[in-house]
Amino acid sequence: MAQEREFVLRGIVFDDDGPLPGVVIFYMYNGNEGTEFAVSDNEGNFALKLHGRPTAADSVKVSMLGYATRIIPADMADIMHIKMEIEPIRLNEVIVRAPKVKLAGDTVRFNVNSFAEIQDKSVSDVLKRMPGIEVRKDGSIYYNGELIDNLYVEGTDILGGRYSLLTENLSAKDVRSIEVMTRHQPIRALAEIGTKTRPAINLRLSERSKGKWISNARLACGLTSAPEILWDANLFFMRVGLKWNSLNNIKTNNTGEDLSRELQVKSYNNRSMGTRPEGFISVGTSNAPLDEQRVRFNTSLLFNTSNMFNLKNDWKITSSFSYLFDRLESRNESSTTYYFNDGIQTVNEGENTMTRKHLLRANIDAEANKKDYYFLNTMTVEGEFAHATQMINGEFANTQQASLPYFMVNDDLKYIKRTGDKAFTVESHNDYSFINQKLTVLRAGDDIQRQSVRVMDYNNNTFFSSDFIVMDGMSIGVSAGFEASIRSLESLLNGVGAAYDADLLCNNHIAAYIRPYVRPNMEFRSKNWEIRLAVPVGWSKYWGVDAGHFTYKASGSVKYTPWPKLSFEILGTASAIGLDIHDMYSGYIMRNYRYLKAGSANDEQDHYYSVTGHINFKDPVNMLFIDGIVGKYWNVFQTSATQDFLGDYIILGTEYAPSIGESLYASIGGSVGIYGINGKFGVTVSYRDYSSTSILQNGVRTPYLSQTVSFMPVFSGRFADWISMEYKLLYSHNILSLPERGTHDSKDNFSHTLSFNISPINNLDLKISAEHYFTMFTSEQTKNAVLFDASLAYRFNNGLEISITARNLLNQQTYAYSVYSGLEEFSCEYRIRPLNILIGAFFNF
Repeated sequence: MAQEREFVLRGIVFDDDGPLPGVVIFYMYNGNEGTEFAVSDNEGNFALKLHGRPTAADSVKVSMLGYATRIIPADMADIMHIKMEIEPIRLNEVIVRAPKVKLAGDTVRFNVNSFAEIQDKSVSDVLKRMPGIEVRKDGSIYYNGELIDNLYVEGTDILGGRYSLLTENLSAKDVRSIEVMTRHQPIRALAEIGTKTRPAINLRLSERSKGKWISNARLACGLTSAPEILWDANLFFMRVGLKWNSLNNIKTNNTGEDLSRELQVKSYNNRSMGTRPEGFISVGTSNAPLDEQRVRFNTSLLFNTSNMFNLKNDWKITSSFSYLFDRLESRNESSTTYYFNDGIQTVNEGENTMTRKHLLRANIDAEANKKDYYFLNTMTVEGEFAHATQMINGEFANTQQASLPYFMVNDDLKYIKRTGDKAFTVESHNDYSFINQKLTVLRAGDDIQRQSVRVMDYNNNTFFSSDFIVMDGMSIGVSAGFEASIRSLESLLNGVGAAYDADLLCNNHIAAYIRPYVRPNMEFRSKNWEIRLAVPVGWSKYWGVDAGHFTYKASGSVKYTPWPKLSFEILGTASAIGLDIHDMYSGYIMRNYRYLKAGSANDEQDHYYSVTGHINFKDPVNMLFIDGIVGKYWNVFQTSATQDFLGDYIILGTEYAPSIGESLYASIGGSVGIYGINGKFGVTVSYRDYSSTSILQNGVRTPYLSQTVSFMPVFSGRFADWISMEYKLLYSHNILSLPERGTHDSKDNFSHTLSFNISPINNLDLKISAEHYFTMFTSEQTKNAVLFDASLAYRFNNGLEISITARNLLNQQTYAYSVYSGLEEFSCEYRIRPLNILIGAFFNF
């Protein structure tokens, strides 16, 4: 008997903001509604299977809450394109208009105009005001506690993980809506095969900004109270089109803004920038825990161009080139207290440092993202040429000069082939790096020490994996491959005196390992449950130390979602990891004037265990988000870290002596949007402790316990058309305990910021802000600092904005802070930027 033909109606549903998920499409035979229907997916696509034979009189009924229902003729011959129009909902004479936040399937859509304030310049400014979204100081974006992994513009990922280049520069006026895809899988070939997803953001451009160049420029100049001439300039231009996408940026300033943040990769999975090679010499400027524009004395220049070419058959080529110049200065007076079982030692000193660096980076990607296969090859070349000069006064007075260049090349290849319910993957990651560092330390009496270090490093990780669906919601997979690394180290130290064995002052060492491994994994997903289990095991063979080890890193998680807004998850890990070949050498290497690093021939493994619980609640439509986590972590070390005080030097190393470390972390945070005042209220409370027996000081084990409690509420709102405010408080209580001595030191620190935006007339904006910092050094010694800023801006109807900004109106010269770090207490009075006045212009075109 001939098999009856199956008919499938396909289409895509969208609105003015783009694809619309969660829309219900009913098939109507000759005007009569039947039982066959489909629901559009996250990309707005639907496939409606029909049991009967379609006719020319048939139609489809398309409906979704908040949109006008449509009935249109069914078109079996082509893919249907259905546009939905927003329709207010009338309930007993009450009109409910389209909300600030819309939820459609797994996509949360924020209306930018509902959150933007007149003073907002960039997309980042608006994101900070949206409930559930956090923009951290480094530019990384989190949605309800999870890092955003991809950021798109009209569905296109131009920058990979370097999305700060976009969010810090694209004008908020060019964006209509911001979509958060809460369960995003960027690789189409892995759809429905249970690979863990992370949230992503898609920016929908306004109609006036689509398919053409989007540009803005800023130019400002001014003076400091020093006096010193100031400047701040930026030119940004971007185009998003069908065949070619381009993002370009030129920035320069000496006002404190850190331009290097924009080049940092924020994604878990994106390796387009490779891993910066680790050096030994550590000389550079210091930072106070303040906003960068308070503390950075800089001259900086950034140029970046990124271009994507969309080719045929879903292929694309992406290239980028970046150049960064950064000159920094810092100056401080500090006191470092070292805690021992039998007492303390305090060192007072001053520091004056200047660094210069030139960074060049280029990369090119070739990518194809199709349903049946995925291909990506990324090559990156990067070089940095840095130099530092530092003058130290006090007990160990000296002048240091350091040359700190490095060069690296990395290439990543990924290929996935999808066949039905199976996916086969090949990945290969390769990187090569070279560093050639030099340090000169000049002490009193023409006493000179010189350290040179040359390191060449090659790393490879290549594996094959296969994943397939064994039943509805359940997939299993296995990966097999190998890691390999080889490292060559040459170093020479001169001038430290006859007290040190000459054989320990030079190193000429090669270390390597190869690690074949296999990684079975299982994932199960149902309506309410997600279960994941992975047990990678391998064998490591080392050269440089005669050792071979069995390694494993088991991990498992169970997630329960009783309803879409609420989820509970518990995770656990247990691992015996490989040795670190970076420490495999026998002599000393000088890190700076104070610290020598001793090599290690350790051939014993460390073990790590953890258990973590996570609760997450989100109600996007009502703008309520809550995220909580509690975790316990155990470290079992076969060695102990040593810290020996010998004359002018502190020698850091390891010794065969088992030790343990334990940590507990708990945090609960939430935010809620406040409709009536276009506001947001959030609060985060956290606790962290760490106890360790892993440090030997002068041969004596020194257990310690550090604890921190922090509390951070934030609030923003507009109380009238002409005034809005923001407030943020950060309080921390820090404790350092040494059980062997019976000592228990604690300190409280807090800071809070209050700002007002006042618009007495249209297009005129006055911003006033104040910051208060309280620092406790001892129970009897505290310090307060207050900083005031003000700015006035006028916006013309043609898009031009003229502004005058004054930072640090009270002309404070220093800021003091104090922190615990391990068995040390560090207190510092740090030079900050004086009164800065800038007059500038900003223009969108």
